[in-house]
Amino acid sequence: MSLEFNQANGRLDIEWSGPIVAGMADDLRTAVGRYETDLKRVVLFLDSAGGQVEEGDRVIGVLNEIKRRHRLATVVLHGKLCASMCIPIFLQGDDRLAARASLWIFHEAGQRQATGEQRTDQTETWRLFRKYYAPAGVSMHWLKSIAPMINGAELWQTGGDLIDAKTGIIMYALGDTTARATAAPPADAALAPDGANGQHYSAAERPARRGSVKTRIR
Repeated sequence: MSLEFNQANGRLDIEWSGPIVAGMADDLRTAVGRYETDLKRVVLFLDSAGGQVEEGDRVIGVLNEIKRRHRLATVVLHGKLCASMCIPIFLQGDDRLAARASLWIFHEAGQRQATGEQRTDQTETWRLFRKYYAPAGVSMHWLKSIAPMINGAELWQTGGDLIDAKTGIIMYALGDTTARATAAPPADAALAPDGANGQHYSAAERPARRGSVKTRIR
């Protein structure tokens, strides 16, 4: 996890790259607590193939705590992956942004048996759909349409596929072009206005990063 905090506007960028495993929820809570005094909004950048459902539930609990005090945006950039349990986490954003060239994987939830074998569980899959997808405005018609496709299989989609199908997963599409640079491009230009205070996530907020603090947590 890496953090970048802009003291001038109170924005905390959190980049999570990797599996959803035990400790992620605690790391998020610690990261936000570190800047709580001056914090106004949080932007969570995701690049994850998913992981543990139980830890994902805990992460979502932390994100709900954050949303009670601050505006939360979730972002999946060009070429980045959001799969499995990453998707319910992405759905927690007050503003949800993704590139059409982002990658998404849907499959049935799995339950580990006493023997150590991983078996799919349709009941758990629909629990997640009803608990996290439907309240976020995801189309139940679309969820029902993919249910047969993910029976024992993985469904790969691009951000563009999800937008064109009007799934309701992605609220705002990032532009199809990015600056040619070695670092990942900022998503600011396409970020939506903050409904709570009328402010925008403007491109001018990031270039020099004056007054910002960047740290990386391993």
